[in-house]
Amino acid sequence: MEKKPLQSRGPRSGLLLAAIGLVAGGVVAALWFNWHRPGQTPAAGSGQGSTAGPAGRPASGPLSGDLTVFIRPPERAGEPLALDEPGALPVRAGSSMSLDVQFQQHAFTYLVWLDCQGQVLPLYPWNVESLEIKDVSQPPPVRQAARIVYSPLLGGGWKFGETGGMETVLLLARRTPLDAGIQLAKLIEAVPPHKMRHQAELVLFGVDGGANEVSVLLAKNRGDDVETRTADRELGELLIRLGDHFELVRAVRFAHAEGKSAR
Repeated sequence: MEKKPLQSRGPRSGLLLAAIGLVAGGVVAALWFNWHRPGQTPAAGSGQGSTAGPAGRPASGPLSGDLTVFIRPPERAGEPLALDEPGALPVRAGSSMSLDVQFQQHAFTYLVWLDCQGQVLPLYPWNVESLEIKDVSQPPPVRQAARIVYSPLLGGGWKFGETGGMETVLLLARRTPLDAGIQLAKLIEAVPPHKMRHQAELVLFGVDGGANEVSVLLAKNRGDDVETRTADRELGELLIRLGDHFELVRAVRFAHAEGKSAR
């Protein structure tokens, strides 16, 4: 898979157009978004944030893991679809999403939803089954480091509203708990909302620990216009900020069609 650099630190507003070469032979690019893993839809009854081994003991090597976003359309709520499967995009009112995070090492996970209206909504570990806490400035609950995290609990879903645009989910991970002095609300400023350009638009951005640039890890149905470049730059600046505090940063952005849910 090809990694395309999106943005570097100096200056942050500039876009790098040169592509990074293919990963060296035989080495799998860790931490990339896991689009569709056959047979790995979460099984009913699996635990939330299951752990093994002592928390807070960093493993050697880079932090590696996968994020899968499942969509449940209202007409087939019992059949979750990975984002790149037919029928998953665009998401619509009445649909819901669930997130499945799996690491190779134990890690502390923070999931945040930047919705298409510009709201910053904290998901894990603030909320477990319902969106009770909607202010990311509230300190996240302290949980054990985990190799597997489901958000929300299995069988649930974070529901989409009627307003259309581009939805964004952030995965932030590190092998030590978030320092009390780090205020996510100051780091995660709302990214201006952008309209949907293609019904199946899908893109994944990433920053690995210690990296000085944002990479485009996957892009589908995007186009190359001024609005796309502006949206990428604004989100890229946010991801670089977050990369100073997290070993793994991922942002998946996908299309949401405007319209009322079917009754």
